[in-house]
Amino acid sequence: MKWLNKLSELKISFHTFKLSNNDSIIYNNEPFNERSFVIISGLLYLQKIFLNGEKLCIAILTKNTLLSLDPENTSKALYYYQLVSLNTSYIISLHTHNLSTRKKQHINLILNMHKEYYKTLIAYERMIQILTHKYIKYRIIQLLLFLSKEEGNIINNTIIIPFYISQSNIGNIVGSNKNTVNKIIKSLEVQKIICYSNKKRIIIQDIIALNKAKLIL
Repeated sequence: MKWLNKLSELKISFHTFKLSNNDSIIYNNEPFNERSFVIISGLLYLQKIFLNGEKLCIAILTKNTLLSLDPENTSKALYYYQLVSLNTSYIISLHTHNLSTRKKQHINLILNMHKEYYKTLIAYERMIQILTHKYIKYRIIQLLLFLSKEEGNIINNTIIIPFYISQSNIGNIVGSNKNTVNKIIKSLEVQKIICYSNKKRIIIQDIIALNKAKLIL
């Protein structure tokens, strides 16, 4: 709400988007994309999609992160960006060239945007930590630990990830395919480390075992 209130107060034009689970925004060199996006709630992942069909997830974005990509670089490259929502997310888009350091009332907003961009840099680093693992299994485990920390609800000594995340999306994030993800998830289920609820939510039954599995490289 602070973003909505502040932008309205300063009379800065912006648009608000609501994305449901698996909705996405394509970011390319179109004029629309000469904008910055602020995540005001939700969880999304950002991936590069190359013209040959290959995909590379480069960040998992959470509340109060800022996405600002250079459309000129995108137009020269053989890829475009896709921002995919993992749950119900709300995003603000605005033209940053409407802001000026010469206007005193804009300075605090610009400083806040710099803080949000710092959080985005952390999101890039977090994704690198996931992809650093050589084996897909450990990438998935690292992802589950992240989701548990960021979004998990603790109920009866278990951690429930409170939204449905498809195995296709898990595959996109960790750089694998649905079949491989399915085998690894089933293996974790057999070990009673995770399970699925009736609503297809992932339940972490043994967070200690999951964390130990991550350390066995």
